Formats: sequence, structure tokens, C-alpha cells
Amino acid sequence: MGLEDGPPMTPADAPIGVPADAPAAPPRPASADARDPLDVHAALAGLRYPESVALHPDGDRVACVIDGVAHVAALDGTLTPLPGGEHALTRWLPDGRLLLASGPHTLQVLDTELRPAWQAEVDGEIEDLVPDGSTVLVRHADPGSERDGSHLGLRVHDPSDPFVRTPGGRLRRLSWLEIGDDRPREIVLPGLTAWDADWRDGRALAVTSADETPAGYYRPRLDLADARTGEVRTLYHTPWQLSRPRLAPGGRAAAVVEGLSIVSGRVMLADLVTGDVRPIPDLDDVTDLGWLDDRTLWFTGWSGTGVHGGVIEDGRVATRWTAWGTLGGRDGQPSLSVSGRLAAATWETAERPPELAVASLEGGDWRQITTLNVDLAPLAVHQEEITWSGHDGLPVSGLLLRAGPARTGPLVVIAHGGPTWLWSSAFAPAESNQLALPLVHAGATVLLPNPRGSSGRGQAYARAVIGLAGDADLMDVLRGVDHLVASGVADGENVSIMGLSYGGYLSAQAVTRTGRFRAAVVMSGVSDWLSFATASNLAGGFDPLYHAGADPATPEGREALAARSPVYHAARAATPTLILHGDQDRTTPLGQAEQLYRAWSAAGVRTELVVYPREGHELVEPAHRADAARRVISWLGVT
Repeated sequence: MGLEDGPPMTPADAPIGVPADAPAAPPRPASADARDPLDVHAALAGLRYPESVALHPDGDRVACVIDGVAHVAALDGTLTPLPGGEHALTRWLPDGRLLLASGPHTLQVLDTELRPAWQAEVDGEIEDLVPDGSTVLVRHADPGSERDGSHLGLRVHDPSDPFVRTPGGRLRRLSWLEIGDDRPREIVLPGLTAWDADWRDGRALAVTSADETPAGYYRPRLDLADARTGEVRTLYHTPWQLSRPRLAPGGRAAAVVEGLSIVSGRVMLADLVTGDVRPIPDLDDVTDLGWLDDRTLWFTGWSGTGVHGGVIEDGRVATRWTAWGTLGGRDGQPSLSVSGRLAAATWETAERPPELAVASLEGGDWRQITTLNVDLAPLAVHQEEITWSGHDGLPVSGLLLRAGPARTGPLVVIAHGGPTWLWSSAFAPAESNQLALPLVHAGATVLLPNPRGSSGRGQAYARAVIGLAGDADLMDVLRGVDHLVASGVADGENVSIMGLSYGGYLSAQAVTRTGRFRAAVVMSGVSDWLSFATASNLAGGFDPLYHAGADPATPEGREALAARSPVYHAARAATPTLILHGDQDRTTPLGQAEQLYRAWSAAGVRTELVVYPREGHELVEPAHRADAARRVISWLGVT
């Protein structure tokens, strides 16, 4: 596997995946920065995003959840909302009935006329539903169990007072029900928590770990559990992460994705008879897959700053397409719902806001079928993929957003989280409070870099940050700034940096390494890897992986972690830094922001700490999101 997964895509490639008869995107305004950035941010807050997309077995309609309400869409875009509200998941049963998660604990089935036909409840919060024939597998989290940053870094609600926690006491469990019966039957996985699972013919294929916190996800195994006999058999151990386990029809094979962190990786095929597990060659950065029959799989995932997908036959890639845009899905990763050779998903491009869309599995010819956000299309800005050389000559890429192809303005670098994550070509990139688009409208040029460690370019590129976090990847980002200054796109005296989560860490780290930034914003960031190693709900999983086993219990480990922790290098910092954090964040706990604020204040750096009540790893309350947008735009001084 090479570092590149196909050639870099540019705007000239944008028509890939857009059918010839698709309606033209509404024209962009002649001057994108003529709009007030806070008005743009407020408009984006009204974006309606279809989630939990499910294609009917007949392929003639799509179910989804929009703003917490389940809808059914015909392929002509006609939307029918379903009564009841507070829906979280939609799934079709093989006979055409609709399965819903209604509220945190309730399953519901609607008949073919979408009338209530059955409901049942499980303990804890429903996280996934996997139907098979007349049964359904439920993955549900105990009250008080921990969630990672992709799920706001919050605990599952638990009204206990006092809250009591013991090791192994708050798990993610698997239960199954016969449709029509209200008695859940737990599949016992002794001492294990289930992070992901599939269900077929009374057997569950699950990604599990002995540690019930999100740290355990970094030390997973693949287990096969028989609901009839109670037997649990471990199929695969790995030092990487696993997701999307899939059981093949006939019961002789299984597939799972193996990769880093928020998993984008290679497909592993398991022979359930021999126990042999092997990768599919020449395929990487897969994020979702499923069986079409006992020898054929479909797949999708990242490719550069776009997406790819196709069909696998007999362990080899048979067809593969690429498209410059973003497919929505679980945890923000590309995913599909498939019926026959038709797929459904949420699809967006630089010029087209997200909508429900359908495409053929072999062609990736995405056709948007709804017009939920058509009024937002005029907010689109010019977007292109650019490439530069890292310090060691490694090609590094990212997205450049500006009001027009020749426009210049103050440069704002927005570092993404992860670090194994990416910026993909999207209408309004969502991370960091969805501020990329408003900043362009404020007059800025925005660089969204994908340094080594990012997804989309294979496992070698993703793993190239291990042991070098905050060093090699930061150098890649700084070289991207150099490239834009040298090419005349950016003024080297007017550059700012910001980011959320790991991107917040890189932003804080950057101002201890260079004085080139005139302002910085750290959102939900890490400032001290030593305290992170015991305080975060990822502690003991994320940090040993990305810091190559540096152990805070040893002098050498403490020295290595301190070397990459901004708080211990505050004397080098001079860049004014705004710090934003949610007070309920358990992935990067509030203490990380408070440490950074104290260190910067003691060093005489102009700084401000803003703490948002009730918020986790990302801001969700509209008033908080609006307040943060106002503060960031003002702090960066781009207006």
C-alpha cells in the first residue's frame, strides 16, 4: 500500500459522481465576502441534515432522521414526516416494515402503511439496531457509561445521586428481540463491552474490549457470539482499531475494517471455518461495507479529500469509483445503505449543501433527491485542493477556501481533530463550530490542512504521526503556510491558527514553536499530555498509541510527554490565544483549558478562557455556538 490512494483531486474533478442531468447548483454570489459572517453562521445553524439513512428493500424510498424526526422520502424527493418525534435511528425490516429507535430506550416497528405495529424497551440508551429477518439486535449503553469525542465526550445520562462507578460496571451490551415479543434477551459477553456489532442467523459479530471506557476501543478484539449456545469465540486481536464488523450470508465468512482511531482503514476478511484472517489487497481508507451475497461486498470510504466506493468480489476489488465531495454517516464517516445495486446516503459537495442522494454501487453517480437546504447554496465559496512538500519531501495536501479563485485575505489555518481524521470537500466543513465558511465571508482565506496522520491517503500516511504527534504533523502545517506565503496567496504578517480537539492541541503547540501567528483559538484542546493520561476518558488508549507507548509512570515517558505539552513551554508563547471549552467534556476535560489559561497568563500572554455550561466536546446549544462564533471572528480580527 502506498501513501497515495489515487491522484489528488481538484475542482476539475468535481463533476465525477454528479450525473449529467443533475440540476445546476445555484450561482455563488459574485463577492462571497459581502455577507456578514455572523449572519452566515446563523444561516448554517438552520441547515437540515439527514441522518440514519436507510434505503427500503425495494429501493424505491429512503428513511432518515431530520431534526430528531423520522421521515420517509420518495425518490422524487417528497418527504413524509412520521409522528411521535424524538427518533434516533431508522432501519427497514426485510418485509418492508420500518424499525425505529424512538427516544433513548424504545424500539418501535411501523407496518407497511407506517402505522404503529409493535414496540419494546431495553435498559440503557440505544446506540444501534441491526435487524435480521424477524429479529433485531440492539446495542445499548448502560446509564453512566462513557462516550468519546465523536459523541460529545459526555456520559450516558444517569440520574443516580450519588454517582457510583466501579470497573466493568457500566458496559455497552448486546440484546436481541423477536419482533412482536417485548422480552429482550442479553447476549452475555463476560466482562466485555461491545463497541460495534452485526447480527445474522442468531449469531453476533462484535468489536469488544475489556475496558468499558472509550480507551478500551484502542485495544479491541473481534468476537463471535452465538445467542443460542452462549459460546463466545475470539476471532482476531489487533493493536489497531476495528469497526463495521459484518457477517456474510451462509455463516462461513466475516469482514471488519481495521485502522486508526475514528476508523478508516483496510478490510480484513475472516474465514469462520479455518480461522484465517487476511486483508483485501490494494484497498485502504474504507469506512463502511456490507455483504451483497456470500462472496461479494460493497464498500465506501475516504479518498484524498473526497470519497470512494465500489464492489469487492472473491476478496479482490472488482469496481471502484471516486468523487470529490463528502458522504455523511455514522461518526461522521462515509457510510451507505444498500438495496440490490442501489445505494443511499447524505451527499454534499463544495457547491451543493447536504441532501439525501442515491447512486449505483458501481458508478458512484450521486443524485440528490431532496431540496432541504437549497436556499443555503448561494453561501458556497471557492474551494480547491492544494499540495505542498513536508519537511522531508512527503507530499501533503489540504483544502483552500476563499471568496474567489484569485482572492487574497488574512490567512486562517484550521487544524482538524483526530489526529487520524481529515478535511474533506464539503459545502460547509463542520468541525470547529462550522466557522470555515463564515470566516471566508468575513474576508479571510482559510487553509484546511491534512498533515501526516490524516485519513484518506492510506495507513502508512496515517501512522506516520505515531510517536511524532505535535511535531512532524505541525511541521507539515507550517510548511503549508510557507507554501501559501511564497505563492502570494497569503500575507506572512497576517496569519492565524485555530482548531478543535487535537486541532486545538496543534494550535496551542504551534504558538510555542513559532511567532508567525498573530492570533490563535484553542477549542476543546489538549494542553498537557501528562494530566490527560489520567484525566481523559480516552486515557490509556489514545495516548499510548499516538505517543508510541510513552509511559507517564517512567521518567523517560514523562519527559517525552512533557516535551509535546504546550503548558510546559509557555515561556516560548507570545501569540494572543482564545480558549473555548465545554464544562462537561470528558474526552479533553475542562482542566486542560484551565491549565493552558493559567500557563499563558503566568507567561504574560494575552489570553481569555470561555467556559460553556452543559456542553461537551463540541458546542451544541444554539446560543453557545453563536457566542463562540462572535468571539472567534472578533479575536482573529479578520473583519
